Amino acid sequence: MTDESPIHLERADEFLRDSRLLLDAGSYSSSVSRSYYAAFHGAKAVLFRLVHDRKSHKAVWAAFGKHVAKPGLMDKAFHSGGLNLFLSRLESDYLPRKKDTLEVAQRSLSFATEFVAACRVFLENPNSKGAE
Repeated sequence: MTDESPIHLERADEFLRDSRLLLDAGSYSSSVSRSYYAAFHGAKAVLFRLVHDRKSHKAVWAAFGKHVAKPGLMDKAFHSGGLNLFLSRLESDYLPRKKDTLEVAQRSLSFATEFVAACRVFLENPNSKGAE
């Protein structure tokens, strides 16, 4: 199987850029959604490296918890933060009247940025625990 980790990290970086642009434009719900997808692709990059590819969002976060957070390869807070961002993205994308605030969008982008950076550290040195 080809290691698609670098491709997922590129997508994560793209979504982080998009999230910043949307935040600056005042599109807070869309910014939250893009922040989530940045984290999602960061998680997929790590899972690909560990040969645990998953397709669905729930399966990605379950595998990340089982194969990355639980054995301590990365800080467990990244798993819980990813799950929280997943729920925020669902609300942002699917609730008809969801109006995310500047604070929620900033917090989402901050977490996603930190998470993707930790994924990059892990991929560069699998013996580290990523950025803690």
